[in-house]
Amino acid sequence: MVTTREVSIDDATTVTHMVAALLAELEGGQMQNGLDTQLVVDLLAMKERVYGFLAFTEARPVGLIMLSESAALFARGTYGIITELYVVPDQRSSGIAMRLIEAAVGLGTVKDWGQLEVGAPRQPMWSRSPTSALYLKAGFAEIGPRLKLPLHGLASHRAKCNAAGRSRLYPRRQHALCRGVPDSSSARFA
Repeated sequence: MVTTREVSIDDATTVTHMVAALLAELEGGQMQNGLDTQLVVDLLAMKERVYGFLAFTEARPVGLIMLSESAALFARGTYGIITELYVVPDQRSSGIAMRLIEAAVGLGTVKDWGQLEVGAPRQPMWSRSPTSALYLKAGFAEIGPRLKLPLHGLASHRAKCNAAGRSRLYPRRQHALCRGVPDSSSARFA
């Protein structure tokens, strides 16, 4: 029998291990840095923005879903983002992921979120993934790719470049200039 419950700070080690396993899978087994349990504790302490549910068979943790709350005009207010969903390999295709999604939907209903969103792995990995079928079966609709811009370390790099008098308006051009790479856009705008 599968049961689910909300995560707490006391679950930080379990959450750390499950998310590390998920990230290792997504990166083809090549995790570069270990996940910091203290970071997990800090995030779980953000009780009004970060949520999660663990699934258990008997007393064994077999699945995890983590969510965060965001807000946007397009969502007409607050909405939830599934940030991690993991089921241990020997328990996949047994309904655990759907139970975790149902727990997330229940939370979203209570929190009056306008919608739930989830990021997908890179294409074509997504289209071949059983995960895509799971989310589509749960009622999610594809809305397009998501992109990211890592910000850690970027601020100090930009500050150095800005100190040299370069514009903040064209980050790609600025980045190329700071690296000493000729920027093809300057020919278009000259």
